Amino acid sequence: MLTVTAVYKGGVLQPATRLDLPENARVEIQILTQAADPKDALMDDEQALRALYAEFEQQDRQLAETGLAHYAQMLHHEEGQA
Repeated sequence: MLTVTAVYKGGVLQPATRLDLPENARVEIQILTQAADPKDALMDDEQALRALYAEFEQQDRQLAETGLAHYAQMLHHEEGQA
C-alpha cells in the first residue's frame, strides 16, 4: 500500500510526488480530505508571492546597508510603535 498526498485541481487529482507506476496502471483510491493550509493558497497566488518577496528583498537590502545592530534597533523601534 502506498500513501500519497495529492491536490484536486481542475477536476484532476495531482499527486505531490512522482508515482512509480507503469503507464495505464489501474489503482484504487481512498480519499481522506485534509484541512486546507493557508500557505498552500499563498503558493498559488503569484501576485501575493511577488509582493512578499519584494518585502523580503527590501528588508535584506536594508540589513546589508545598515548593519545588524542598527537594523535590530530599527525593528525594536517599529515594534514599539505598533
